[in-house]
Amino acid sequence: MSPLWWVIAAVVLLVLEMVTPGLFFFACLAAGALVAALAALLGAGTWVIWMTFFLASLALVLVVTPLARRYTRGVATEPVGLDALRGQRAMVVDGISRATGQGQVRLAHGALWRAFAEEDIPEGCWVEVIGVVGTRLKVGLPLDVVSNLPKE
Repeated sequence: MSPLWWVIAAVVLLVLEMVTPGLFFFACLAAGALVAALAALLGAGTWVIWMTFFLASLALVLVVTPLARRYTRGVATEPVGLDALRGQRAMVVDGISRATGQGQVRLAHGALWRAFAEEDIPEGCWVEVIGVVGTRLKVGLPLDVVSNLPKE
């Protein structure tokens, strides 16, 4: 195979790497193809070129994959956007009525949201955001507050 074919194979493998999620497998094969292109450019025989490709690719896979796993394992996925509101505490500034589904809460960073809950919650209580439904927050009493309520 000519060195040009190995370079084309490397480019195709790099494109595959970009469009598929993974741990740099196709990138290792692309680097192996570039090493094989160098061997072909130096005039090596066909079986030497293929062995160069396989050995270089294998060596890179064995080295790069554990490093990529270690790096991606340490990346924490923090919730963003509206998902980040779940679990936050808010102060009820306009009492929440279960019957009407009306009320307002103010989050710790100052944002004012319309809110609803499955129980009536008076003004001045702290609540916890359970989720976001449309443009309103679904809230409930925090577990530490619920556990301290008197038993009926």
